[in-house]
Amino acid sequence: MNGKIWFHADDFGVTAQQAQKILACHREGVLNSISILPNTPSLGEALEILDKEDPKAEIRRVLHLNFVEGKPLAGADKVPLLVDKEGFFNKSFIRLFLWNITKISTNRNRLKQQIKLEIAAQLRAVTSQYNYRITAIDSHQHYHMIPIVLDSLLEVLSEQEFEHLRIRQIRIPCDPVSPLVHTQGMPKRVPVMNLVKWCILKIYAGRSQVLLKSRGIQSPVFFGIFFTCEMKWEVVKTLLPAYQSYAGRKASELELMFHPGNLTAAYELLDARNKELADFYMSDNRFYEAECLKLLGVNSKDT
Repeated sequence: MNGKIWFHADDFGVTAQQAQKILACHREGVLNSISILPNTPSLGEALEILDKEDPKAEIRRVLHLNFVEGKPLAGADKVPLLVDKEGFFNKSFIRLFLWNITKISTNRNRLKQQIKLEIAAQLRAVTSQYNYRITAIDSHQHYHMIPIVLDSLLEVLSEQEFEHLRIRQIRIPCDPVSPLVHTQGMPKRVPVMNLVKWCILKIYAGRSQVLLKSRGIQSPVFFGIFFTCEMKWEVVKTLLPAYQSYAGRKASELELMFHPGNLTAAYELLDARNKELADFYMSDNRFYEAECLKLLGVNSKDT
């Protein structure tokens, strides 16, 4: 049994203030893993704050590949298929998911080359421009689960420029079902939209697992899709034992995904035009998820 649990925060570093809020979950709770958005204007400041808080890199440092919001680091002119006329990312998960199926031959190759250019640029931001000490990769809204994106990522990681990184883990964000269904009362509490997300992500989960395993890359057992943005104390304390037990049977690490660190105003967003993302970042649930991470810390000390 491995036994390691990653209490993980997505979306680190949108602003310096948000980075501080997330790291409070490390100082006061159990947070021991973060994934940083590489195309935020606050990248340097957020990493400075991180290194001050965690000089020995005891917090697992993950790259949060971003094709969702903000501007591409490769330059909008280099990745026109991924951006709008103002140079902001504008392709939804579903759009890229469908393009993965429908684009063939020249069009597919063009899309893949642009994805690879942007992945390389985002990797450079945290390895060449700054020494983030990256050990793992995931992605904003799980775009890397789309085959053309995952294939592009693995090809970039195989290039001479990045092969020294030795990425140890890449997330497969698809919760196992048995811990949920065997915990009384919990299946009915899964939001319908999160169930839809899980079904979509499940389509290529097996393919992703095979590809990563063939390259010696691990994927911890995951807990976080069924209750995305709902990882509150009552949910987590009820389900965590079942997920721990499942991971133990698989001799695997376990990753819990949280979204602490709320923003307070639309101007802080990477794309202030996006109301959906504004609601996502300013949701009260981010406060509740931060509180859960802190309560888990108090609970572990009591036991």
